[in-house]
Amino acid sequence: MQLLPVSAIIPTLDRRERLARTLASLFAQSAVPVEVLVVDASVLPVTAVDLPPAPAGVEVRCLRAERRGAAAQRNQAQLQAGEPNILYMDDDMDLEPGCIAALWTALQSSPRCGGCGTVLINQQYHPPGPMLRRILAWLGCPATGSLAGRCVGPALNFLPSLREAEGGDEVDWLNLGCTLYRREALPKPALLAFFHGYSLMEDAALALHVGRSWSLRIPAAARAFHDFQPAPYKSRVYAREKMETINRWYVMRVIMDRKGPLWDLRQLCYQLLMLVLALRRGPGWRRWPEVLGGKLVGMATVVLHAQRWRGYQDASQ
Repeated sequence: MQLLPVSAIIPTLDRRERLARTLASLFAQSAVPVEVLVVDASVLPVTAVDLPPAPAGVEVRCLRAERRGAAAQRNQAQLQAGEPNILYMDDDMDLEPGCIAALWTALQSSPRCGGCGTVLINQQYHPPGPMLRRILAWLGCPATGSLAGRCVGPALNFLPSLREAEGGDEVDWLNLGCTLYRREALPKPALLAFFHGYSLMEDAALALHVGRSWSLRIPAAARAFHDFQPAPYKSRVYAREKMETINRWYVMRVIMDRKGPLWDLRQLCYQLLMLVLALRRGPGWRRWPEVLGGKLVGMATVVLHAQRWRGYQDASQ
């Protein structure tokens, strides 16, 4: 087993058993971080007794979250991390054999590489059909070529593709489910204070920031299964839609620097498109009023508070 100069950071909330399986998956790798920091916001704190035994030479520390929220918990752990590389993980990941070794090899393959991410075998890119592709082109996305792993148009981040990862193509953004970054490539703090709670789009914002100066890659051999676990925030349709609307607008304007009436119109049209598509998803019509309400309040929040957004970005420079 190879010990890597890496600090793994895992925020968790009331998922003791699932966290234990995630750590067991990590500890079974052929290459493992020498340091693992679990930032716990659970009602009943996680202790070492609840976790699987770590391999020899690996230190596991359980930190009590000072502030609940994925971004805040990750930032807290990064301040205490001691290694020159940071592995961000979710607490509901099952890593395939060789995943961490593949991330490490890809990161070390080029001094330009600032971060490497995994292909989620149950979450992959599906090419849009001809009609949707024309709509996306009007929204400012490239009219030709694959959109896999891209963050384009009004901050639309597309999942990576396993097939295209085999070609070694660089990507625009990385999912924080299991991503390895060079510490020197990360801003301070890594995740902006703007993102709170479930913090949708925080991973795209971080990757786009790093991608200004570094390349980002997804090696084909770095694969994992994202075991979606039930959580209260996932059933709160109104709150989730509000957050998605606000955060995507923020990434478009502040992180991607796409401002002005045309980009705002494109973002508005995208949100309207999502409203229409929501009616087609299973019993979507039952939750459609919540979806509509969340997006309307999100848009109103954008109008009322967007002038304050720049301060969040300036604080990370």
